[in-house]
Amino acid sequence: MEMIIGFGFLLLTFIGVFLLVKANKKDRKTENKPQEVVAPPSDCCGAHEICEFDQMKMNESVIEYYDDDELDAYKNIDEDSYTNNQIEQFREVLYTLKTEEIKYWLLSIERRHIQLPTILKSEARMLMAEA
Repeated sequence: MEMIIGFGFLLLTFIGVFLLVKANKKDRKTENKPQEVVAPPSDCCGAHEICEFDQMKMNESVIEYYDDDELDAYKNIDEDSYTNNQIEQFREVLYTLKTEEIKYWLLSIERRHIQLPTILKSEARMLMAEA
């Protein structure tokens, strides 16, 4: 009887591992899928990413959050006054962003009157240059 229970447990474990591996492969396939290409509007100048950014810059009421609500606590703090822990909070957000999101995030924190710590300015520029 114990042998049957042991075999059943082993079988269930094998099935669980198999399903996890299969789900992980499926996730990787969807990550590597090419993104759908959307044709720009006919009146586009060819630099639509720049145009979108310019439009966002013009509309100062647009503030987009990047899972960084906790940074609102640093409103009106000087860029050289942050503690190491506070700088790490900014760094954590910065390094979780996609390269193309960084300039929008910088605009977002600027509109929220949050200054990027001085030490992170060069890191942000470097990350944006990688694109």
